[in-house]
Amino acid sequence: MRARQLITPLTIGLGALSFGIVLAVFRVIDGDLWARLAVGKLGAIPRHDAWAFTPVLPDWIDHEWGAGFVFYALYHLFGESGLMLFKIAAALGAVALCLATARRAGVEWPALLALALPCAFAILPGFIPVVRSHAFTFLFFALTLWCWPKHRWVIPLILMVWVNVHGGFVVGLILVAVLAWRQPVILLASLAATLVNPYGLRYWTYLIPAILHPRTDIAEWGPMPLTLTSPYAGYWLLLVVVVIFGWKTWRNPPGLILLVLTAIAAALHRRHVPFFGLTALVFVGPCLPRIRQEFVLGLYGAVAAAVLMWLWPKASLTPTAPASFYPVGAVDYLEHTGATGNLAVPFRWGSYASWRLFPRLKVSIDGRYETVYPDSTFAMNHDFFYRQGKEWDRLLKQYRVDYIILDLKTTHLTPADLSERGYRLVWSDATAALWTTTSTPRPGS
Repeated sequence: MRARQLITPLTIGLGALSFGIVLAVFRVIDGDLWARLAVGKLGAIPRHDAWAFTPVLPDWIDHEWGAGFVFYALYHLFGESGLMLFKIAAALGAVALCLATARRAGVEWPALLALALPCAFAILPGFIPVVRSHAFTFLFFALTLWCWPKHRWVIPLILMVWVNVHGGFVVGLILVAVLAWRQPVILLASLAATLVNPYGLRYWTYLIPAILHPRTDIAEWGPMPLTLTSPYAGYWLLLVVVVIFGWKTWRNPPGLILLVLTAIAAALHRRHVPFFGLTALVFVGPCLPRIRQEFVLGLYGAVAAAVLMWLWPKASLTPTAPASFYPVGAVDYLEHTGATGNLAVPFRWGSYASWRLFPRLKVSIDGRYETVYPDSTFAMNHDFFYRQGKEWDRLLKQYRVDYIILDLKTTHLTPADLSERGYRLVWSDATAALWTTTSTPRPGS
């Protein structure tokens, strides 16, 4: 009897170990993190942009300022490993909260832990990068589910924190609206809590256009890929499980509504798939048949064995910025030579350059996109690096550009294009090439 009582804790331990190792394998730092660290380093809530030399919006409403402070504090206190540990803790915490929520509803552990495998697979893409502000949203989404209904009056306090770390708090409001449709006071209190931010009501005047802003050039905002070989394959696996077993959720209208909404949201925009995984873990569990706990333990043991055999050697708590993904060498050159001035850089590399080179160099654009830049600035930068239109070089004509970093894998510019406009090559590798104006003195001369 005592041995049987240890089966569930052992299964949970194997699952946490396996998921933690998988998360530790994905160590490439996401471009958005550089911008968050740069904000945190300022030590003050930003009101205006300080990193760009191109036109920016008159006011900067930073919907992730709190995340920047947290990330920089973790980096400052614990180094780069602190960021990895936070990512892993946020992912495991979100799953644990949903498990606890379903368990409180009476779902037996074997069925719940069996369901956790496809759910974790679906949640994984949200925690692959190191680390993004979205991690707060997924964690607070799970926490809100856990608080309903026993601790529902805590939810406005959650929204008060949520609104200051990530704009995904809107999902929290939708969640509350579905759960508390008979208790509008909770929704009104949660909505009022979102006004507790450094910008007040002006936050919403920024947020609504930002939500509606098209992002056709950003892959994660694209529809769910119809393939089982992508990182999003967990969505399709979980969708099959939900269709087979989740039909019984009609007895729980809020659960059914949330399942449908999150499944559709993920299908339209792949970045939303973790919401589907967390929601399914809470609401599909009661629909599952009884499962023997020994079978689930064996399943988790097999998963853990495979993870330890193939993924453990690749796991680490040290995040990385590989030279094949970022212009590490070009930025090293600019940093070591003490270069100053203005730097034209592709969209996905701007935040990395700002983190390492500000304030000596300002960039043409970075990953903050519509929160800081008007569409005209984004178009001007895009047209330059992809050589589109008759006025593709207006970035060079309208602004002083001292340095240019080219992404050699995507750029349509040629050496002749830049040489004709007074630039010379000073550094290159397989990833990036650094050009500077012929009027700029060579470093050290």
